[in-house]
Amino acid sequence: MAESDKIEKKSRWSVFLSRAITTVVLWLLIALAVYFEKSIIFSSIIIILGVLGIHEFFNMLGIKEAAAFSSVKFMALLLSFFYLVLVTVFYSGSWNIEELALDAIFMALFVISTTTILLFYSVDVPRTKDLFFGSIFGFLYITVLISFLIRILYIESDPVKQNHGAYYIIFLLIVTKFSDMGAYIVGTLIGKNKMIPHISPGKTWEGFLFGCLTFAVGGGAIFFAIFQEKMIRLGWIEVLLLGLILAPLAAIGDLAESILKRSLKTKDSGNALPGIGGVLDLVDSVLFTAPAFYFYLKIVS
Repeated sequence: MAESDKIEKKSRWSVFLSRAITTVVLWLLIALAVYFEKSIIFSSIIIILGVLGIHEFFNMLGIKEAAAFSSVKFMALLLSFFYLVLVTVFYSGSWNIEELALDAIFMALFVISTTTILLFYSVDVPRTKDLFFGSIFGFLYITVLISFLIRILYIESDPVKQNHGAYYIIFLLIVTKFSDMGAYIVGTLIGKNKMIPHISPGKTWEGFLFGCLTFAVGGGAIFFAIFQEKMIRLGWIEVLLLGLILAPLAAIGDLAESILKRSLKTKDSGNALPGIGGVLDLVDSVLFTAPAFYFYLKIVS
């Protein structure tokens, strides 16, 4: 093995170790939230992740020279926070409003607010169009998609069973993150055929087929076997099927952020999480699996 290959392999395992430690710490926080059986703890974590994700997204855009940057970013952070809070209030049963109205109101409010702010700045300033379209995309991509975690959390309308929503979220996280981990481990060990090298050079077909799908289905099945009584909306066939459905979506979600980072010429969305990067590097795949899982629980199961 060439010296450069040895260094690269050592570097990859070093990253994996850092990622594993960070992941363990995050799982401990999740375990504490489940232990105290307080959905508000979970929803608060989701809200914080959503707001931090928007913060990182704006920094990734690299358009601080745009005159309206600070104003639009502040507005995006504020509306994202209130949107996620109101989603929590609505889905917890504390507020009665048409389900789709809240989403439509905030998407319209975000577009109108962004446009209004830009009226007070010169449109000839460089990158103004990037700020306008980028901010709207960021709200949809991060804030709206991460809100599906809150919807899953409060999927049970029965107050007695409402805390069970946390188990569906953990199931989703296990399937999603195990697929990422499986693809990484198998791809590192035996990966040779690049999957989409122009987007993510490290991903391989071996990692996807033998790691991503296997780890997703296996991880979800093990969790369901332990907490089956808490997840009454699912059966064994559905659990195995969901593993096969969510794993490819997790890979696409991960690649979606890779497209974003490549187009913006940045390696990580941030540096808050050792071995992982930023908040967006943590939740990128979940942003795509959460909506699919929510609609499955809501409509199919």
